Amino acid sequence: MNKTVTRGKPRSVAPLDEQRRIVAYLDSVQARLASLRELQSATGEELRPFFGRTLLPSVLDRAFKGEL
Repeated sequence: MNKTVTRGKPRSVAPLDEQRRIVAYLDSVQARLASLRELQSATGEELRPFFGRTLLPSVLDRAFKGEL
């Protein structure tokens, strides 16, 4: 869509209270996502020593053998 298609057409806008509710919800989702990313990063750092040497090669070996 572009301006020529939408020009002169009525547009509906959600009431201000609903807009605020939507923004609050999206802010909370964004905060949870940031928290999960931090947790994922910390967990990745904890697991890095295992994946580099032993765990990852054995998991890949089993995956290619169809054992997972």
